[in-house]
Amino acid sequence: MKQYDLSVIVTAHNCAQHLTSCLDSIKLALGDKFSQCEIMLINDSSTDATGDIYQQFAESQSNVILYNVAYKNIGKVRNFGVSKAQGEYITMVDGDDQLQAGSMIEVIDFLGSHHPDMLITRLTEVRNNDVPAVSQALQPKPITTNAAIKKYLIHQAFQAHFIGKFIKRSILLHCKFPNYICYEDSFAFPEVLKSCKKIYLSATGPYLYFKHGNTLSSDISEEKIHLCRKGLDQMSLVLQGEFRFLQVCHWIEFVNRNHLTISKWKDRGAIKQNIEDVDMLPFLLHPNVRISYKRKLIKVKKLIRHW
Repeated sequence: MKQYDLSVIVTAHNCAQHLTSCLDSIKLALGDKFSQCEIMLINDSSTDATGDIYQQFAESQSNVILYNVAYKNIGKVRNFGVSKAQGEYITMVDGDDQLQAGSMIEVIDFLGSHHPDMLITRLTEVRNNDVPAVSQALQPKPITTNAAIKKYLIHQAFQAHFIGKFIKRSILLHCKFPNYICYEDSFAFPEVLKSCKKIYLSATGPYLYFKHGNTLSSDISEEKIHLCRKGLDQMSLVLQGEFRFLQVCHWIEFVNRNHLTISKWKDRGAIKQNIEDVDMLPFLLHPNVRISYKRKLIKVKKLIRHW
């Protein structure tokens, strides 16, 4: 039985520089709905002042719960948060991002009145701390599951991030995150999408996504490339050939970015086959495949020729 309308899971690892602004923004975003929400603060193995900032924010607020864990693994952190949450819905906030003031009030009202399986909202990217002065009203519109999958694969309206999304806890309890240090969202999101029957998409949203340039996924190592590959394998398994050409676009991008590393792998054959199996003419004529991927397919076919 739910105890809160929404659980806001805030994850942080050595985020002290940004964390106070993040937590203050959450309180301002919720306004008079603050007490209707559970605020879960998860500190994973921080060695800076993150734990102290969390502790200060949690004091004397019964709906704010602090957990200190030592996973050093965002997939484990997210699963832990979902397992402990008591809200009907869950949303996730990274400790170095923010929410726009007052923006969550209408989100909570919408969740309570329309009862979607998932509400997907637009992320507002913030560079050089250039925060927009005024937040835009929520613009939720219903979208079918197949249409949502298509938009996800095209990668323009939204991506696999769990930030900016409001999902029924019952669905997230069923769709587990892998124990990955990054790309856990890419692995889990296709299954979440397929599990949702009532989806709304908003071209606006409360989430301010700060581009600091030092994220887990921006510092690419061979281990992270392997995890990205596993996410693509999972996408292919879950979607089972739906929107085949749009799925191929993700494989094309993966090979284009990482071909030097992949070319040394002993198990590269399956990756190569994903590209070689593409029928060029239908792919090039497909109206939903972006021009950039049509060009990259030609390039990538040449790159893999001698694998």
